[in-house]
Amino acid sequence: MSSIKSPPEEKASSASIDLRKADAAYKAFPSFAEWSKCVVDTVRWDRYTAELKQRKESSPDLLPRALEIVKRAAAVDTGAIEGLYETDRGFTFTVAMEAAHWEAALSEKGPKVLALFESQLRAYDDVLDFATQRVPIAEAWIRKLHSEICRSQETYQVWTEIGPQEQVLPKGEYKHLPNHVLGADGELHSYAPVDMTPPEMYRLCEELRSEAFLTAHPVLQASYAHYALVVIHPFADGNGRVARAMASVFTYRSQSVPLLILVDTRKDYYESLASADRGDYQQFVDFVLERSLDAISLVNESLRAAASPEIESSLAALKGLYMTKGGYTQAEVDEAGYKFFDLFQIELTQRAQEAAIKDVLSVEGHYPGRSHTLAKPKYRLPLTKPPRDWVITFTSSPPAKVQVFRSFALEIPEDCAQDDDLIIHNLQTHELFKVRISELFPVATAALHMRISIWVEAVIGEALAELSRAANELLKKQGQ
Repeated sequence: MSSIKSPPEEKASSASIDLRKADAAYKAFPSFAEWSKCVVDTVRWDRYTAELKQRKESSPDLLPRALEIVKRAAAVDTGAIEGLYETDRGFTFTVAMEAAHWEAALSEKGPKVLALFESQLRAYDDVLDFATQRVPIAEAWIRKLHSEICRSQETYQVWTEIGPQEQVLPKGEYKHLPNHVLGADGELHSYAPVDMTPPEMYRLCEELRSEAFLTAHPVLQASYAHYALVVIHPFADGNGRVARAMASVFTYRSQSVPLLILVDTRKDYYESLASADRGDYQQFVDFVLERSLDAISLVNESLRAAASPEIESSLAALKGLYMTKGGYTQAEVDEAGYKFFDLFQIELTQRAQEAAIKDVLSVEGHYPGRSHTLAKPKYRLPLTKPPRDWVITFTSSPPAKVQVFRSFALEIPEDCAQDDDLIIHNLQTHELFKVRISELFPVATAALHMRISIWVEAVIGEALAELSRAANELLKKQGQ
């Protein structure tokens, strides 16, 4: 039985194909001598890598974290490129940065996605470890890489003469069945026939061990290794993942970064591969250069960001400016002060109106909005709301019409501790009514209500006594 593999960007037909014709249509990958005719923009490469070198030297302790971010981004999107699951920019960022609940975000994509990512991440760890050894790539290592990167994938979908079927994925083994692609448009894309796969893989490794290859620019190395492997398509599934990981050997060796191909570049990715199939290799070399620069830029930016204060610590410091030593925000202290003042004002107004006598005494309050001298140092007026001051006027009726004023203002400690007092300042007598913020927070205590009532009685009594004396003096003058 033959199998026809369908890549994520194509929908394969279930019609049978002529395998002999498909095998015969296979176009072998080029020699590295031919590939090396492509040009790498070394001016840009040198500019980006020089900045990376400078940042590595200035922040060596931050480098491992920055490299981990890029590796995780490459690992999570390599599976998405092949259609194993979907990602977007925010999802990739969450997983790469190991932001809160990143594992849950992976699990939400499906029950197997977390395991797939972990396999891919381990594979990139293996690639990094291999890259540091600086030994030539061998077939056994490529098969091992396939086994690792596909560890959590048990099956793969193929299109057969009778339609799509799930088959067990042979890991670390070259394909046993053809995996040519028949697109929905009827176009056939041939990969290496089964019997040609071992000799083609041997030829690839020989090219990768050649002196010309080993001394070439890392972008040429990465792009060639990647393209040659996908041309052969040696495995039943996972060829793209293996190719991207294998290409990362050479970017790792050069700059310690993987080849970073994210999902949003998938269209350009496949188009550049198709261009290479037509003999124009430069487009794919340029694509690999761009993705390598993406990885370098991401490390550079991560190092710069890591050297800057963290958002959380900066927010905490900023928040601390608005916190008092008692653990209250300035807004909470202001709110407590307003509550205090309102309790007093309501009580005073109500009790004064009860004391008013028709044709003898009238009472009226208003907000003058006047400034005044604060009663104590290190006190302030409310910051988050308008200052609260209030005047109540006691007026006696003719013929002894006189007035007595009592002005009150709210004052608040600048750095309010739990045992600090909020103050209502009697601007005429300079008497201070004090209340601890703990008596107001979260609600005013019953004891405070009682104290306010007692103070109000004293304020009214004193004001009326003063009013009575003034009225008496006026009547005496009028009687002279």
